[in-house]
Amino acid sequence: MAVSRQLPDYPILLSGVAAPVAKGLREMGLPVTELHDDLSLLSGYQSSRWNLLLVGSQKSFDERDLQTLSQCQIPFIDLAEFTSPNVVSRSREELGHKSTSGVEQFNAAFVVRLKERLQETGGAWLRLSDYPYPYQGVICYGETDLGEEFREYSNVMSPLLVPLQLLHLPAEADWQSKATSESCRQFRVELTSRYRQGLPVSLPTISSRLQLTQLYQDIKLDRKQIPLVWVTSLTTFFRWWKLRRELSMSINRVPSGWETIVSGEFEGFNPGLQIWKGRHSATVALTRGVNEIREELLALAVNNERHPGGFTAHWAGSRSSVHSLGWKNKAASAAS
Repeated sequence: MAVSRQLPDYPILLSGVAAPVAKGLREMGLPVTELHDDLSLLSGYQSSRWNLLLVGSQKSFDERDLQTLSQCQIPFIDLAEFTSPNVVSRSREELGHKSTSGVEQFNAAFVVRLKERLQETGGAWLRLSDYPYPYQGVICYGETDLGEEFREYSNVMSPLLVPLQLLHLPAEADWQSKATSESCRQFRVELTSRYRQGLPVSLPTISSRLQLTQLYQDIKLDRKQIPLVWVTSLTTFFRWWKLRRELSMSINRVPSGWETIVSGEFEGFNPGLQIWKGRHSATVALTRGVNEIREELLALAVNNERHPGGFTAHWAGSRSSVHSLGWKNKAASAAS
């Protein structure tokens, strides 16, 4: 079959990628699509400049698949190289055999390495923002209104990849038990630090927006320290996250920047696209249908405190600490 059709630059293609990794990539908003049993869906296509195939460490291809890969000329990243610093990526010819290095795991370090490798291929790190545009963080109230049934669902089957407890601040309990100047300062530091790292917060003792406003005054928190925080109920945040998971996005590189096609139900939310270049990032608003993103208009800023994969990647594999896996935290000292 003659090659005649062009693949979009994104979504990134997945073949044989471990289920937790594929789920993690989707959860953090990276546009991906799975090619299941073989590569027959690619027959008749040619790769675009930035298209990419992620190959799972246990995936092997038959001769027909290898021929399709050669025909499409799709750059690939063998995830076997992520399982150990000593593992060498398989060549295209070696993809006929499974790797002996084990199955890849989704965690914070995996995402950082994937971002680096993707950029080495000439691609860009583009993902749906964790929060509706233009917000850069969230503080949730009304957790006690969820009800026991929904609370159990949230802890076990939540649209979040992390348990509900990770949204809590240890300093909130200290503040409630002993409202001293030090507990006030610590609470303020934790809230500001979470915001600067892009981590969501739920305050179980706060049941309304009015109570939250009073809390800001009590702990002497200047809202200018968290200028783009989204204040909403935990129920609304969960609803947004469920809708976000169901959005689909196709992205193509054009001379002026990128062209995106977004489909899905927003229901009053405005999704954002986060664009990373090295340690710099920018967030732009997305609307349903076609969006043109002009590269010259991007307001890129240094972003060392936030994980490039968002809060689910930051917390992946952690059950006990908001500063998991040694991720850098430069916000606490500045917030105090």
